[in-house]
Amino acid sequence: MNNKQLKLIIIPILLLSVLLLVFFLLTISKKRPQNNSIIPFSPSPTINKLIQQKITQFPTIIPPAFTGAAKDPEIPLEELDSSSQKYILRKKTPFKQNNFSIFFDYSTDMFNVILQDPKDITQASFSAWLNENYSAIPMNRFIVK
Repeated sequence: MNNKQLKLIIIPILLLSVLLLVFFLLTISKKRPQNNSIIPFSPSPTINKLIQQKITQFPTIIPPAFTGAAKDPEIPLEELDSSSQKYILRKKTPFKQNNFSIFFDYSTDMFNVILQDPKDITQASFSAWLNENYSAIPMNRFIVK
């Protein structure tokens, strides 16, 4: 090896070793704890004597503002009958008779009625059954197929 090649190898090795030495010294100096003469402040406990009196407090009742609801809601009797009969029939579904079947569709809130053939006779028997058992439910609550 000649002298020029030797210099090309030794100079980068020396630079690298100097950088590593500086890095090593910096990390050691950061790890060394610093002696601060700051003493943390902790307050001394104090005793406060409170004179406790028996205080009776009464809540102040503020009447509510208008809520939009009626104080005594009066629902018509026809609407009460209709909703209660609709509830009873909905609980019985799926309901099957000889001439028709009734299912409740919760997505449309309607009763689906499937009639057997012949449709005109079974439609009459369904209407008679509805008027006899659930007369308060209007016919527009049923989808007849």
